[in-house]
Amino acid sequence: MKLKSQSEGCVVDEATRRLYVAEEDTGLWRFDADPDGDGTPSSVAMVDGRKLVEDAEGVALGLGPNQQRFILVSSQGDNAFTLYNRETEAFVGRFRIVAGNVGSVEETDGIDLVLGDFGPAFPGGLLVVQDGEQADGTQNFKLVAWDDVVQALATAPTTPK
Repeated sequence: MKLKSQSEGCVVDEATRRLYVAEEDTGLWRFDADPDGDGTPSSVAMVDGRKLVEDAEGVALGLGPNQQRFILVSSQGDNAFTLYNRETEAFVGRFRIVAGNVGSVEETDGIDLVLGDFGPAFPGGLLVVQDGEQADGTQNFKLVAWDDVVQALATAPTTPK
């Protein structure tokens, strides 16, 4: 399995036996993760400056409204997160983590999403986001309730601005 330039985050969908890989300035690719697969990448989404902005980094899988299955990709290029439908690979929406309970998130390299009940603050899952830019020059991780993201996506328009 090989891409032409800088590969970044990746995640395996065990249910479909697909490997998703973010290629930094190009887009999101899918590979057949079967050991006997041919290793040829298939494009899921290309960097277009609107839906997916260059410097794609982290990749994670999750569930959203109506149990819709998502591929989640972080972009350092515009400090946003883009979601694609795992069955159709169609664009679903975008969001940013702005200042609030956890502070804003910029320069994200890596993400992970774990579904399940993690107590009162995270009953529907936990999105962990590396935040590469702090006022004191350090980095940290932000913990975001996945239910908050799902609720925002359910009520937001899907067309990026």
